[in-house]
Amino acid sequence: MTFEIAFLFALLGAMVYLFLTEKLPVDLTAFLGLLVLIFGGYLSPTEAFTGFSSPAVITMLSVFIVGAALLETGVADFIGSRVHKIVGDSETRLIAVLMLVAGGLSAFMNNIAATAVMMPAVAAIAARAGLHPSRLFMPLAFGAILGGTTTLVGTPPNIIAAQILSERGLEPFSLFAFSPIGLALLGVGTVFMLTIGRRLLPAGGKRGTSQSASGALSEVYRLDERLFWIRIPTDSPLAGHSLASTRVGNTLGVKVLGILRDGSHHMAPEGDAMLMSGDLLYVQGDPDDIERLLRLRELEVEKTQVDRVPRTLRGMSGGRFRVTRDSTARGLSLRDLSFRQKYSLVVLGVSRTGQVSRTHLAETVLEAGDEILAVGKRSDLESVGESSDFELLELGRSVIRELGDRLYAIGVPAGSPLVGSTIAGSRLGELVGLTVAGLVRDDETRLADPTEIIEAEDRLLVAAQPRALLELSAIGQVELEEGETESPLESEEVAVAEVAVAPRSSLVGHTLRALDFRGQFGLLVLALWREGRPVHMDLTDEALRFGDAMLLHGPREKIQRLATNRDFLVLSGAEQAPRRTKKAKYAVAGLLAMVALVVSGYQPVHVAAFTAASLVLLAGALTMPEAYRAIEWKAIFLVAAVLPVGLAMERTGAAGLMANSVVTVAGPMGTYATLAALVVMASVLSQGLDGAPAVVLMAPVVLQAAEGLNISPYPLMMGVSLAASAAFMTPFSHKANLLVMGAGGYRSSDYLRVGTPLTVVLLALMVFMIPIFFPF
Repeated sequence: MTFEIAFLFALLGAMVYLFLTEKLPVDLTAFLGLLVLIFGGYLSPTEAFTGFSSPAVITMLSVFIVGAALLETGVADFIGSRVHKIVGDSETRLIAVLMLVAGGLSAFMNNIAATAVMMPAVAAIAARAGLHPSRLFMPLAFGAILGGTTTLVGTPPNIIAAQILSERGLEPFSLFAFSPIGLALLGVGTVFMLTIGRRLLPAGGKRGTSQSASGALSEVYRLDERLFWIRIPTDSPLAGHSLASTRVGNTLGVKVLGILRDGSHHMAPEGDAMLMSGDLLYVQGDPDDIERLLRLRELEVEKTQVDRVPRTLRGMSGGRFRVTRDSTARGLSLRDLSFRQKYSLVVLGVSRTGQVSRTHLAETVLEAGDEILAVGKRSDLESVGESSDFELLELGRSVIRELGDRLYAIGVPAGSPLVGSTIAGSRLGELVGLTVAGLVRDDETRLADPTEIIEAEDRLLVAAQPRALLELSAIGQVELEEGETESPLESEEVAVAEVAVAPRSSLVGHTLRALDFRGQFGLLVLALWREGRPVHMDLTDEALRFGDAMLLHGPREKIQRLATNRDFLVLSGAEQAPRRTKKAKYAVAGLLAMVALVVSGYQPVHVAAFTAASLVLLAGALTMPEAYRAIEWKAIFLVAAVLPVGLAMERTGAAGLMANSVVTVAGPMGTYATLAALVVMASVLSQGLDGAPAVVLMAPVVLQAAEGLNISPYPLMMGVSLAASAAFMTPFSHKANLLVMGAGGYRSSDYLRVGTPLTVVLLALMVFMIPIFFPF
């Protein structure tokens, strides 16, 4: 192994690591890798950018447009909507038909688009058939992935494999060269899901077909125990004021879903809704937390100064620390770090870019450069400064004096429910976001110990304005009601809807707070489904991820409006966005034209696909802005930047070295063993990487191995291409898997349990069938 090869392997290893961890966007990783190859002399500038004009990229781009035309003109919707009418409520028949229909769509559409267009129909089918969504969404995604293996244009790995063969002077795969094996894979995959896979799918329970949509969704998202009533008593200071001005929802940490007044329900009230004495508010939240919050109303808040605080215990001091660049604390919250228990210090504030946070400190996620303000014993402060995770900037009483007029004392009167509980047991941090820094008792200040028992007349020192306590006092007496009849979440005007974050959504990475979701869309987020479980707490600060599902509540007209938003897939509660059905014939004609041009041999596949894309745009089946949105630019840039890597592997001898290793190990056992070894390698790579990079990395090895064994490269290249699409073992193996994760309520372990045996079966079938159609 030469230094040149070793460096290339190191570069590829770093790229694979970044692809897997996504510490950088995958397309940016590919760009940086390409730059290293240019400046390292592995590729000339001309060679490095050939990927951007390659037929593979043109084909992928065009297929995105043709597939979007089939979607926007309602062709795909029409096919999906007929499934339940034809098949009925049988789970086995539904799984079979859904997989075959999704497979048929993805033969000429992007796999993710084929999955996305079927999801609303599948959600409706599951509700009508009384099935849990987990019984249908995974088969849907798997069917779409397998359907992509049936044609050349069905999935990027197939397109890239054909392109690489063409670049090496070999006859590329034809449009339907994959069909015999791909159809067998789709068929066997469907049979597997009907037999073994069906037993491995999450049970989820059988829903009653008469159960309302809101009831079914409430059960799935576990809302029942979080829905209750709050009564506004006579002479309440809230009466006569609007819901927004009273801030009752924010103060009590609840979402107000409706108001019951004089026997009438007013659901999804706006902020200007007026409150009256005797109103019953139907709310979502934690009733135990509400009861604990209401215990805090009698606390006495007093503003104070540092120099007015009685003498402290000997040894107490303050310190300011900076989170270092290489700190292991980066990305973790103070609670994750168990900061207080680990260092015996009380954090009073976290400063970032000049802004100091003083409330909800336990949930603050640390970043490099953050400054932590803490108090404790001098020896403990000094020991933290010796840690490589934190740099001690300042030590002494001057740090405490910086608190200035932000120090407050909370008096605990006799008879308060807090008397007799510990500081930790008071849950002031969780309930109102306050960190108790110290406790004043008998004219002496002591450092707050979580196990300290609170006594009457104690004063608890906090370094932030206890706004929540002041607001609690302002709302006066409110009462939790028990035994009230359940309020309907839905009415003629109001509905509950389940919504998934759409592919290529511009909202990924943004929090609901930053989006002003309630203000922008007029809908309330009741819960978020992520990684197999519902999330109810701190939703406004959760960054949206691809694959998330949300439970929304609000006016039907606003849910219907959301259905036209390309950033969301509305799975229930609204009709889908209107389609351009009169243009459907042009979308179908474009697809047929592409097939005819390729099958007749008149034009190569990239020209045929580009022609079809141009025709559907010219006919108005798709607009140019829709075309730009339909293209998955990340995939386009990723493939364009990664394609030249194969050339670098061949030129340096890295591909030959890997091929020799495969031939040495598997060659003596025969050509089937070599095919099996390459198929397994491609499949393993594709479980973590996108299928396209897996083919790019494996293709040079395939060609060199075929030359070394003096056999045809076609069966090996076919095996690698198909195996790169066999991505079922994790939700991150393929974006179709990730897309249905939230809607189906899946965990990562569900994919591993169902996808692993399916992958083994399909790989074995590939090794058996490929030599029949592509002899060695």
